[in-house]
Amino acid sequence: MIPMWWLAVLVTIVAVFGAYATWTVTRVERLHRRARAAESALLAKLDDRAETVLKFVGNPGFEEVVALALSVVAVPADTQRQRELREYAENDLTRALRDLAENPLWSDDLDSANRRVALARQIHTDFVRDAVASRSLTMAVVLRLHRRLPRPEYWDIDDPSSEFGSV
Repeated sequence: MIPMWWLAVLVTIVAVFGAYATWTVTRVERLHRRARAAESALLAKLDDRAETVLKFVGNPGFEEVVALALSVVAVPADTQRQRELREYAENDLTRALRDLAENPLWSDDLDSANRRVALARQIHTDFVRDAVASRSLTMAVVLRLHRRLPRPEYWDIDDPSSEFGSV
């Protein structure tokens, strides 16, 4: 016959293990949800910036930037290939905007849009870093969460605030 205190110890160990497993699953899933939400916010800020650029249609010197903004808006980010094309288009737009930063028609709206993109990019990068790190927790590996949850991806885009001033 097993002494009663052994049964209490066994139940306590199982309860602690179950609580830790539940906490780990919740944490990993929450970090992945936040990374997806941050990516949606980043895409929204990138679209907002492109729409801000489109306000300059017809202004001399802004033809290339407007064309690049149109290409950015036209490319969704649903598949991996579309995502890569979107990254290239965003980087081209950022470089073109850097070249126009001294244009007298430059507006505070463009500065503001670039700052919002830079902030959204940093937040997204932080959440992706945390979500990717959470996938390597021992309990996450044991529970095979890395197979169930898609791995968040970084956006390889230039930091728009690096040349436009401080954030």
